[in-house]
Amino acid sequence: MRRLPLMVAVLAVTLTAGCHDRRAGVKTLLGDGVEQYGKKLPYDHWQFNFFHPKNLPALVTMVYLEDGDIRESIFRQLDAARPSQSSVDKWSQRVGGFSANFNAGKALPVRMTVCWDSVIDKKAYETEIWFSRETWRQMLAAYPDTYRPGKTYYRDNMIIGLAPGGTVRIWLEDNGDPAVLQHPARQLTMTGEDMLICKGVTKHPNGYVYYGKTPDFIKGKTYPYGEW
Repeated sequence: MRRLPLMVAVLAVTLTAGCHDRRAGVKTLLGDGVEQYGKKLPYDHWQFNFFHPKNLPALVTMVYLEDGDIRESIFRQLDAARPSQSSVDKWSQRVGGFSANFNAGKALPVRMTVCWDSVIDKKAYETEIWFSRETWRQMLAAYPDTYRPGKTYYRDNMIIGLAPGGTVRIWLEDNGDPAVLQHPARQLTMTGEDMLICKGVTKHPNGYVYYGKTPDFIKGKTYPYGEW
């Protein structure tokens, strides 16, 4: 059985999902990493979570995920994006503590599309991320656990930071040490009429209002309120 083709924003090409093997098309887009498709994780699942800088709120509305098992998942019930209380003016090396109830993957992530509202920007964004071979290598590798001698640790927790200007950063948590910044193979953020998957997806259909400590926090400061 074949599913409807999916629009890929990066190069505006169409890849066919379902029973069709998309690896050849992905190799054309990314240029590497296809040999990792189908590689079994050394743990049950990996998790992802979202953070925004202190008092610069953002909300995630939907996530679309394609993984190395040629699986497509749409997340509409998500763990809420949380403030990184130590991230003021720039992202902290320790973005935040980690726990996830709904945001989980069973195979290496290939492409993730995040639909999100930047409340501080008063607009919705669509961010498309193609993960790199280096990220996959880190997620598969066993690291010595510095807190438990003789034990191993896996970088199975992904942190995604949502900042003013539609700026998105990705890290892998590193067992309490500074989070490890990732460099996607490709990453693109769109808004307005340029959005494909996320057009019309928002939790603020009637507009955005600053709330909580945000109005006092940004008073006298210059947008985007730091370097993200």
